[in-house]
Amino acid sequence: MIEFDPTTKISDTVDIAYALRIIPAERYGKPVMSSVDKLQILLQSPLANQIEALVFGLWYTGSLEDYTFRPVMDALLNAHEQLSNIKALFIGDVNNYELGSLPLVYSDFSYILLAYPQLEVLKIRCNSSSKYYKYLTGMQFSPVRHETLKAIIIESEIPYGVIDEICKLELPALEYLELWFGADERYSYVLESIRNFSHIFPNLKYLGIRNCVFLDDMAFAIVDYPIIENLLELDLSVGNLGYKGAEYLLNCPSIRQLDTLDITDNYLTDEIIKEFNQFDIEVISERQKTPDRYYSAAE
Repeated sequence: MIEFDPTTKISDTVDIAYALRIIPAERYGKPVMSSVDKLQILLQSPLANQIEALVFGLWYTGSLEDYTFRPVMDALLNAHEQLSNIKALFIGDVNNYELGSLPLVYSDFSYILLAYPQLEVLKIRCNSSSKYYKYLTGMQFSPVRHETLKAIIIESEIPYGVIDEICKLELPALEYLELWFGADERYSYVLESIRNFSHIFPNLKYLGIRNCVFLDDMAFAIVDYPIIENLLELDLSVGNLGYKGAEYLLNCPSIRQLDTLDITDNYLTDEIIKEFNQFDIEVISERQKTPDRYYSAAE
């Protein structure tokens, strides 16, 4: 990834993501150029139509009640003809330290999908302040069909209802789905959605259920649903998987057909880890926590 410098010409675009954001050193100088303005300069490059990936992080400064990416999304919609080779977008590359308690505010990402029919990867980051109220974050997906999208990644704490909306998308090429849930325990809506993944996304090879406090119940659902039979990689890292959930996984024959099982940063004993390591697959199991350790997904 390269920080885009408005004073420097773009010389290469292959396998490079250009980041448009206010970097820390800029915040102390005046004037500060917003990322939307940087995008307008980037679009003037003769290589703009060859750029493959863009990253948008902190893009303006000031006293705010929220942190909205809607102007960024509007700018992307207006620039879709010039950015005709974009294959990957990461919107919201902002950490909680930068934001404090401000929620990240978005709008309907299906407009982005429609504007960029060649898009293959869409990554979005939420934050803990915005997990409860979808109307506050504005994040949503209207039902659309997209032929080339291969990966969706929604980090931090996905707003309620968004998973159901993702299930209503027609994404025949989707192979990679990574969802971060957070510390809330209201999860029945998630289990029913995952039940339908196998026929909604028949080409799914990677499923990431991360940062999840109801991982024992999730493990039971996954091994009981057809989705497990098609996966190559199951990522259950950064959660609270314990003995109960581990038993579900250990007793599931389809787990042994995976290429990779990631159970990093959970609550598993050395004895349980040894049982997983007997499988003829790659098992990633670092940084197990003890029960008295404060749950890292809520940190």
